[in-house]
Amino acid sequence: MNQSKILKNKIVFGVLIFILTLGLTSVQSVTKIDPSGIWDYEVEAADGTMTGEMTIEKSDDSYTVQIETTQFGTLTLENIKLEGNELRADIDMQGALIEFEFTFDGDSLKGTVATPDGNLDLTATRRIE
Repeated sequence: MNQSKILKNKIVFGVLIFILTLGLTSVQSVTKIDPSGIWDYEVEAADGTMTGEMTIEKSDDSYTVQIETTQFGTLTLENIKLEGNELRADIDMQGALIEFEFTFDGDSLKGTVATPDGNLDLTATRRIE
């Protein structure tokens, strides 16, 4: 009788370890990326493709993002948040809020520029220097 209780406890313990192991392996780890660098971007707009340079710099735990444009000059993004491999930021341009969302995949990124006139697709590659 005592041996069956011990065996039952071992089985219960084994099942708990199995469930714990299964749970831990299914948790996705969030890899902290560093998107710093110079990025060559393209934005598909109604009047053609816009190209330019975007610079992302890291200082301690915060980032600055500057986008060079031919039409608007240098844009400095605000409210920058990096979570996992996604960066979100915005800028107020002449009273209109423009929102940026980038998803990084190594040395490339895809993103969206949300404007009052609609969303624009953005792609970029990081320069390897």
